[in-house]
Amino acid sequence: MKDNLEWSRAEYFYSKDPLNGEKDKRIESWSKLLTSLPNVELSSSELKTEVSISLNWTSEQKRVTENLLLDLIPWRKGPFNLGGIDIDTEWRSNLKWERFLSLGLSLEGKKVLDVGAGNGYYAFRMLGERAREVICLEPNLTHVIQFLSINHFLKKEEVKVIPKRLEQLTPEPNFDIIFSMGVLYHQRNPSDHIKLLSSNLKPKGKIVLETILSFEGSEMEIKNGKYANMPNVWYLHDANGIKDIAHQHGLKVSAYTKGHVTSSNEQRKTRWMPFKSFF
Repeated sequence: MKDNLEWSRAEYFYSKDPLNGEKDKRIESWSKLLTSLPNVELSSSELKTEVSISLNWTSEQKRVTENLLLDLIPWRKGPFNLGGIDIDTEWRSNLKWERFLSLGLSLEGKKVLDVGAGNGYYAFRMLGERAREVICLEPNLTHVIQFLSINHFLKKEEVKVIPKRLEQLTPEPNFDIIFSMGVLYHQRNPSDHIKLLSSNLKPKGKIVLETILSFEGSEMEIKNGKYANMPNVWYLHDANGIKDIAHQHGLKVSAYTKGHVTSSNEQRKTRWMPFKSFF
């Protein structure tokens, strides 16, 4: 599909097949992988305290599934427990989610947008907090396939993934809460990103912004786009810089979580992400 999509059309178009119209030489093999996943009965699931799925399957079905999922490395966000398969991802995203929960912001009954959603880990946790609907934007098709693989077993129709960037959709005030986590510092124009988030927010809606902060009074422009082993990082704000951008677009910062320094307890190489990591 072309850019400047209307939200309603995009949600409908991609609801049944998120790869619809996408161009990637790997799509044929991905489609084969998805159809090779076994159809098994879901025994139970837990999304509030973790993403854990109990399945009534055989040891052979479990083995086949694990090998298929390993074909989708790197797995960045998680962890997931899929019928006894422990997907130990690069990030222990549950720790970031606990920091979000400390804000005390209710998702119950809300329509939520997750920008740069990755494989949907946070979206599933949002359902655990009783969000009514979660729309994920994720342009990386490997992450989209990971989401589809997990949701093959969970079968959650309340969460949908659209393989687009926020700027490819026509702004409409559709969402009660918008998450932008680990996205701002990848923007060449952070102010435009905040403006786009705001323009898709309902009146009295809220934005959850998670980003790297520089030390107070030391905002940094990263001219070569590389920071802490991460590519495509262009600007780091301090807390006052975030407030200033918010005020420019008629927003106010209503709450902060406690500052946190990333360590190898939270981000590292694993079997499911065996490439170079921060630690």
